[in-house]
Amino acid sequence: MTADAALRELARESGVHLEFQNMAGQRQAAEPPTLRALLGGLGVAADTDAAVADALAERRAERMTRRLPREAVLPAGRPAEIAVPGRCDWSLVAEDGAEVRVGASDTGITLADLPVGYFTLHVSGDGWTEEVFLLCPPHCAPSLSQRTGAERSWGICGALYGLRSQTNGGLGNYSDLAVAAGALGRSGAQFFGINPVHALGWAAAETISPYSPTHRGFFNTDHISPATGLGPGPAGDLIDYADFRKRHRAALEAEFAGFIDSGSEKDQAAFRRYCRAAGRPLDDFAAFEALSEQHGEAFQKWPAAFRSPGEAADQAAGARAGFHRWLQWRAEQQIVRAQHGARSSGMKLGLYLDLAVGPRRGGAEVWMNRDTIAGGISIGAPPDHLSPEGQSWDLAAHAPTKLAANRYEPLRTMLRTLMGKCGLLRIDHALGLLRSYWLPDDGSPGGYVSQPFEALLAVITIEAWRSGCVVVGEDLGLVPAGFREGLNGAGLYSYAVWQYEADDGGWLSAPEDLRPFSLACFSTHDTPTLAGFWHGIDIEWWQRIGWLPAGEAESRHGLRAHQRNSLRAHCGIGQETDIRRISAAIHNRLARSPAALVALQLDDLFGVIEAQNLPGTIDQHPNWRRRFPVAVEQFPAAGPLARIRDLMPERNPTDETMQRGLEACLE
Repeated sequence: MTADAALRELARESGVHLEFQNMAGQRQAAEPPTLRALLGGLGVAADTDAAVADALAERRAERMTRRLPREAVLPAGRPAEIAVPGRCDWSLVAEDGAEVRVGASDTGITLADLPVGYFTLHVSGDGWTEEVFLLCPPHCAPSLSQRTGAERSWGICGALYGLRSQTNGGLGNYSDLAVAAGALGRSGAQFFGINPVHALGWAAAETISPYSPTHRGFFNTDHISPATGLGPGPAGDLIDYADFRKRHRAALEAEFAGFIDSGSEKDQAAFRRYCRAAGRPLDDFAAFEALSEQHGEAFQKWPAAFRSPGEAADQAAGARAGFHRWLQWRAEQQIVRAQHGARSSGMKLGLYLDLAVGPRRGGAEVWMNRDTIAGGISIGAPPDHLSPEGQSWDLAAHAPTKLAANRYEPLRTMLRTLMGKCGLLRIDHALGLLRSYWLPDDGSPGGYVSQPFEALLAVITIEAWRSGCVVVGEDLGLVPAGFREGLNGAGLYSYAVWQYEADDGGWLSAPEDLRPFSLACFSTHDTPTLAGFWHGIDIEWWQRIGWLPAGEAESRHGLRAHQRNSLRAHCGIGQETDIRRISAAIHNRLARSPAALVALQLDDLFGVIEAQNLPGTIDQHPNWRRRFPVAVEQFPAAGPLARIRDLMPERNPTDETMQRGLEACLE
C-alpha cells in the first residue's frame, strides 16, 4: 500500500470524509494536508507516513482482539441480543451504579425490555473482561401531540436581548422574557422561541453573539434581572453592550454583597441546595469564571497550573467563585419563573430554547472537557446559500471517539440542563449530528468528519423523553440523502424556512408542500426579515460588503422579483399591496401549511426591515444589536399581537375561518 493510499485508508476508517459534494453539486476531494490535520483533531497521529502506518496497525490489532462492541444502541422495551465468543458471565449496571441484571451465556446475552436510559454491560470470559456501553432510547422523542394533545401548533420567536422594558436598562432580561411570554401566550401562541441563552463568559468583554458561548451548559448572566432594576433602556435601535454591562454588573455585584451580608436564611439555604445539586461541574465553571477575571477569557494563555480544572484552579479562584455560582443560581431561578409564567398564560409548550453548535475554543466548556475536545481545528460550514464565502465559526468540536469514550457525558448533561427549562428545544445545525465541517488551524482546506449519528440521536431522545421536551433539528444547508428520514424517525422535527424552499429556478414552493413533520417559518434570525426579503435588503447588504461581483446584484434582484411573484401567486397578493398586508397574507398561508409547528418572528409582526444577523460577518453588519420597536409592557395592546390569534388558529381551520382571521388581522 502506498503512503497516500494508507493515509486515505486511515482517514476513511477514522470517519474523515475523502470527498464531499459542494454547493454547485461538484465532488470536492480532501487533499493529504486536510486529511492529516483532521486526523490529528481526532487524536490520531498522522503527521508522518510512519505514524499513519502505526495507527493503521493499531486499529487492525484492536479489531482482532476486541470481542464485543464498545457501545450499542438497544431501543428500550424491545428484546435484543449481544453475541459473545464463548462461555462468559455478565452483569448489567444502571447509571446509579446499581446492578440490575446478571447472567451467564455461551453464545449470546439476551436483554429484554430494558427501560429508557444508559447502562454498562460487564462481560467476563476465560482470561478476558470487557465493557459495553448501552444506550436505550425510547421509540422516539416526545411528539407535539403527546406533549400538548394537538397535532398542530404555532408560536412566536424573537431575540431576548432585543426586548425593551421600563426596567431592563437596555438589554432584554429573563424577567422581560416572562412578561413577553405571558402576553404572547394570552394571544394564543403556544411557544416563545428565543436565541441561545448559554453563558458568554464574564471576562469576554467583546463577545455578544449568543452563538459563541463559553459554555452551553450554563446560562448567560447578561440577562439576569437585578432586584433593583436598571430603569428604561436608551431609545436607540442598537444595543451598547459595553455601557449596559458596566451598569448591570455593578447592580449584580451590589445585590450579591447584600445576599452574603443579610440574605434571608430561606434564600441562603436554597442557594446551598442548588450548589450541592449542581456539584463539581458548577464548581469548575465558577472557578473558570473567577480565573478568567484574573488572566483573561482564553485559558490557553493562563499560567500552566490553571489550564485545567483541579485543586490549583480552585485555590486560585478563591471566594470569587462563590459570586459566579450565585449568578448561575439567579439565572436558573429566573428562567424557571419565565417558563412557569409562559405555561400559566396558556402556552402548552412555553419556552423554545436553542442549543448552539459549539463553545468558544478558549472558553469554559473546552477547559472543563479537554479529554473530549478535538485539537487544532474549529468548526464551520462550506459555502452555501447562507454565506457564499463559507463560514468559520471559531468554535470547538467534541471528537467523536473521545466523546464516546466518555459515554457522551458532556452532551447528556448539557441537554438535561436545557430541556429541563423548556418545552421545545431547537438544535442548531443538526447536520452536525451526522457530520461536522472542520477547519484546520494550519490553514489547510476544511473537510467533513463523521459523527456517531445513531448514538447522538439516542442521547437526544433519552434526555427529551425524560424531560418531556419536543425537539426540532435545524436541518438547513447541504443535506445528505437519508438524513432527514433518520432525524424524523427519531422523533425530531425538521426545520423548513419558506424563503429557502424553492425549485431550481427560484420559484418558492407552495405552502402546502412544506414538510408536515417540521417547524415552518418564513424567516429566522439568520435570514432577511419578511420585509427585508420583499425589498431585497439582504442583496443590498451583500453588495455593500463586497460579496457580489459587478453586475450580479441586478441578477439577484431579478431572481427576487421572481420569488415575490411566486408569493403573490401562492398568497393572492396584488401588485399594489402594502407590506403590512403582504405580511398578513404570507402568515395566513403559512398557517394553513401542513407543518406541525409554525413560527412567526417578532421582527416580521412589527414590520422590522433589517435582520438580526448577517451570517459570515462580524463587524460589517450590526449583528445581535437590534432592539424591537415595542416594549414588553405594551405587548398586550400592540396591534399585530392583539390580532394574531385570529390569524393563527391552533387547529386546522376551514378556509372560511382563515379568511375571517385574515380580514380581522387587516382591520
